[in-house]
Amino acid sequence: MTAFMLACYLNGALQGSIYFKSVKDCTFYSEELSGQQLETENGTREYKCLCKLVPKVDPKRVRVY
Repeated sequence: MTAFMLACYLNGALQGSIYFKSVKDCTFYSEELSGQQLETENGTREYKCLCKLVPKVDPKRVRVY
């Protein structure tokens, strides 16, 4: 099964990922989540998300929404 992985990063460090059947769903969440900022003691950190095509996903091992 082909899927689209939404990968989200906080200052370049991967924070999590989720798989979608539809590229529309993946890009919607990517656009909504990207650009958020987190204020910390060490300064501001920015959240960035992007969609990646994953050609082979085993739906028995990975939940695809």
